[in-house]
Amino acid sequence: MNQDVEKLWELQTVLSQLGDREKQLTNKPESFAAVDREWQNVNSSMERLREQIEQHSKERRRVDGELSDQQEILKKYQGQLMQVKNQQQYAAAWKEIDASRKHVKELEDSTLKTMTDIETLQKQHDDLEAGNVDLKSRWDTEHDAWQHSLGDLRTEVEQLKAKAAMIEASLPERLRREFHRIFKQRHNVAMAKVVADSCNGCRTRVRPAVMQQLKRGDLVHGEGCSRSRYLETPPS
Repeated sequence: MNQDVEKLWELQTVLSQLGDREKQLTNKPESFAAVDREWQNVNSSMERLREQIEQHSKERRRVDGELSDQQEILKKYQGQLMQVKNQQQYAAAWKEIDASRKHVKELEDSTLKTMTDIETLQKQHDDLEAGNVDLKSRWDTEHDAWQHSLGDLRTEVEQLKAKAAMIEASLPERLRREFHRIFKQRHNVAMAKVVADSCNGCRTRVRPAVMQQLKRGDLVHGEGCSRSRYLETPPS
């Protein structure tokens, strides 16, 4: 068997194992995932409440500003009432005062409602925040347990990376580049094993002439999947 072909197959095997282990590093165990979902939901709810409180606060500041302006206008109309000289002017002044008073009342009612809404939202936020203390403690405990369990897996990942680097270093540059080109193009599978005269990569039957090439240890690319094919030789 061609030693380079054997090395390429070994590299494919190591990189496949490495990919599986790295996925395991990011897969949350259900015990942590359940707490994490609850944690994320609570924090999202708190964030929405904070945004609503800020929107109401902005509206209150706007209304307060308009109320202040309207109160000044009302004072002006009331001052003008003392200067009227006839019944017509008096009636017009009272009309302006009445409209201004109604507007002031509407703004005061709006401010009161906004303040009540803010208090309600703030209480909801504070209740969630208070309950979040215990939830955060449970999240930390489950997260720490998960991370602790990954110690051996991280060690294995580093060992596989080192092994892959060692294999690559022993390969000719041309083969190494070709392997990684196919590896990226074909979903991290650059080599496909031939089993029972069929390619595991594309499930196509391997022609007899190609089988002879593989038996000689030649590096042959699949016609269907473009991957390098590997035929395992029985131990002698």
